[in-house]
Amino acid sequence: YYTGAVVWKPPSIYKSFCPIDIEYFPYDKQSCSMKFGGWSYNGFLLDVRQLPSRPTDVIETRYDEKGKEYQLLEQGMDLSAFYPSLEWDLISLTSMRHEQLYPGCCGQEFYIDISFDILLRRKTLFYTVNLVIPCMLIAILTTFVFYIPGKEHKVTFSISILVTLTVFYLVLIELIPPTSLVIPLIGKYLLFTMFLVSASILLSVLTLNYYRRGGSAQPMPLWMRRVFLQTLPKYLFIKPPDDEGVSEDGSTASDMVTSSNSRRSSPYFMSIGQVIDGEVRLSQLAQLRGMHPDLIRRMIDNISFISDHFRALKKEDKHGERGGHFCYSTAIAHIL
Repeated sequence: YYTGAVVWKPPSIYKSFCPIDIEYFPYDKQSCSMKFGGWSYNGFLLDVRQLPSRPTDVIETRYDEKGKEYQLLEQGMDLSAFYPSLEWDLISLTSMRHEQLYPGCCGQEFYIDISFDILLRRKTLFYTVNLVIPCMLIAILTTFVFYIPGKEHKVTFSISILVTLTVFYLVLIELIPPTSLVIPLIGKYLLFTMFLVSASILLSVLTLNYYRRGGSAQPMPLWMRRVFLQTLPKYLFIKPPDDEGVSEDGSTASDMVTSSNSRRSSPYFMSIGQVIDGEVRLSQLAQLRGMHPDLIRRMIDNISFISDHFRALKKEDKHGERGGHFCYSTAIAHIL
């Protein structure tokens, strides 16, 4: 210009490294600063100033916390040629002009610099649709794991949920910047959900292992009965199982009735018990009753059939009742 002013617009691209906080990923905001100045010439020889890009822009004079003066421009850069990003939204771009003294190296000479503060916000539509909503749906499905009975289908469903969560966690690792400073909240959420599902799988496997090995054919330990069948249901507001026919040592009422009947000293009951066990001959029983051996044989066959049937029913009821207690204990553990 005729005034001696020189405008220099170098075609250059400036790259800067900025700290990134991904704690609230994908709903995070990132701030980056770029500082321009010259060390070769002090403020008496080199002056750097802001240029308003719009007629309404005003350079304001403000003071920082230490009382130093600086000039602030809200839109510190010309954005007429700015191309919007597909991943980030530009929230603000301010510039601040400082006149700094560096007594340790430069004495009373001041230097001028301009700092550009860039505030970016991540666009969340892509991550919400493809990451957050599927994670929420999978987490909702995870809660239904604890309502499935403790059988093989529960383990299959739990493993499927665990594999899905693992895949989503790997996708999350690929999307976020590699850093060891902080773990995003969604990552913590996925890890916690994976821990719950893994605990459910472990508990279900232990229950099934004990159940399939014949653990339900044995009485439940006394401490487990008191904790899971008597104490915890009261605090969890759950109806305890019906234990009217079960004593604390695991024996049923039918067992006690059978044992009491076996102690009877009547010859008739002793004869029937011995006949069932095969300890009395048909001729002896015929002599006792004065009946024909063929009729006695048919009666013995009928009695043996009925006895075997009731013995099988009693064993099945005992097995199912104890197995139900173990399943009930598993449900209590899942609720916890």
